[in-house]
Amino acid sequence: MVSINRKGLRYLVYALVPLALYFVNVEYQTWRGEQALTAAALDFQPLPVALARARSSGKPVLADFSAIWCPACRRLHEVFADPAVNAAIRNGYQLSRIDYESPEAAAFMARYQVSSFPSLLLLDGEGRLLRRLTVHFEPAAMAAELKG
Repeated sequence: MVSINRKGLRYLVYALVPLALYFVNVEYQTWRGEQALTAAALDFQPLPVALARARSSGKPVLADFSAIWCPACRRLHEVFADPAVNAAIRNGYQLSRIDYESPEAAAFMARYQVSSFPSLLLLDGEGRLLRRLTVHFEPAAMAAELKG
C-alpha cells in the first residue's frame, strides 16, 4: 500500500485544484457558447450541405470557423443575434459553422489557411474562397461587413 505524507498530499492538491478549475471553466465557456448559438437562432449547416445549397440558391456560403468554448467566438455569435446582422445572414448567405474540435476542422484550416478563430470566410458553391470577412463585435459594423 502506498502512503502519502502530508507534504505529498499538499502537492497533489496544488496540482489537482488548478486542473479542476480549468476543466470547470471550459465546461462553463462551452455552455455559454451553446447559449449564444441558440440565441442567434440561425440555421448552421455542415459545410457540404451549405455548399450544395449555395450551388442551387446562388447565395455564397458564410463559413464560420470557431470553437464553442472560445469567448471571442461567443461574442461574435451574440452579434449574430442582432436583428440587422441576423437578417443580413439569413437573406444573403448559406451559413455553415466549422467547429475547431470537429473532425473536418484540420482539413478546413489547411485548405483555407485559417489559423485563428473566430474566422469568417465567404465561399462560392464550389468551395472557392471569395474573400475573408473582418470580424466585428459591434453589430452595425458587422451588418455593414456582411452587406458589403
